Amino acid sequence: MRLYQRGIAAARGGQRRVAAGLLTRSVQLDPQNERAWLWLGGVLDDPRQQAFCLEAALKINPENEHARRGLTLLRERNLAQGAATVAAPGLTMPEGRAPAEAPAEARSQGEAWWVSFRRNRREMRWARVILWSLPLALVLSALLLFQSMSALALERSRAAAAPTAAPADEIAYEVVAEAPPRPSVEPILEAEPRAVVEGLAVGYLAAVEPLRAGLREVTAAYRAATSQPGGASVGHAAATQRLRAAVAAALEAMDKLRPPATLQQAHDDYRRGLELELEGLDAILEFYGGYDVANANRAALRFQEARAYIERAAASFAAQSRQLADLSGMSAQTAR
Repeated sequence: MRLYQRGIAAARGGQRRVAAGLLTRSVQLDPQNERAWLWLGGVLDDPRQQAFCLEAALKINPENEHARRGLTLLRERNLAQGAATVAAPGLTMPEGRAPAEAPAEARSQGEAWWVSFRRNRREMRWARVILWSLPLALVLSALLLFQSMSALALERSRAAAAPTAAPADEIAYEVVAEAPPRPSVEPILEAEPRAVVEGLAVGYLAAVEPLRAGLREVTAAYRAATSQPGGASVGHAAATQRLRAAVAAALEAMDKLRPPATLQQAHDDYRRGLELELEGLDAILEFYGGYDVANANRAALRFQEARAYIERAAASFAAQSRQLADLSGMSAQTAR
């Protein structure tokens, strides 16, 4: 089609020889191009070659009035005496009207080698895009699963940490009337004053809560940066690096805290959850470096394990906070 259009442009510009060469090549590639035969006949000088092109156009479309009038004019002027001459070496008379749409195999036979080469390059490019998209889709699925699980764990921890609606005097009354089991800090209370133990627990929880709040903010920013599928992997990797730095800083801060005995297990669980999250984030960064699916699977497994530890620690923190609230609601004269 491009050769045909360039041939017409050359013919209109008066470059008959250039147009003849381009249109000859065009009908060689596409012998069923009726208009190309007409234009080729118009730029040739030999009447017998012109007659050959007009007969080819009529072979394709017997109703073509332009070709019919051209042949009639040549014969009336005795310019096309004898057999028509082939317009150029390698040209053959077409075999009748072309079908509405030739099969792909028939079209490919007349294509130039560079046309097939370009088409094959486009197909290979799409195949590479699909091949690279599969591991990225797996990682995004793992990240979405981790984010949904983290959101569920966060909702549960907030629900557990929500204060009760009952007034402080009603809580004290219920404690006296129903006589629930003694708080878990009771063994420590036998060795140390209650105020000392409560102060240690309150101080520890007050130090841990800002760390947890900061991690929640960084995690929310990470989700916002990686929640859109198809984003650039460079941006996802940068967001992962920021989240990893925040988790590492929180883990370092946890190591500087000295939890009371009542919160030692929760402290260890939360610390272990942060360590597993670091391992999962490292696996994601390794995946972005080489797109190895094994790293994506390892990251999903580490995130699942970390979620279990963090949920258990969050439940312990919430229970201890409620217990301290209950103890602070009881006056010194309340029967114990």
